[in-house]
Amino acid sequence: MQAVALDPLTSAVLTLQEIRDMVAEMLAAEQKYLPQFAGKTLRAVPTISIPKNVKRAEVPLDPALAIANRFGKLAKG
Repeated sequence: MQAVALDPLTSAVLTLQEIRDMVAEMLAAEQKYLPQFAGKTLRAVPTISIPKNVKRAEVPLDPALAIANRFGKLAKG
């Protein structure tokens, strides 16, 4: 689950809860090919709620592009 959550493409489009649900579904669907995980489940973790009045900040999907963009602006002066 942690490896999937750290994937930048996955974490750009899914919440942590959605990632946990997806991984649990994937493990259940592929259980006959993954006998080493038989009887194991993802550890339960608390859900973090974001208050409705929190204003989200616009961020680029790819941090590398943000860095390149910022250095490009600094280079121009």
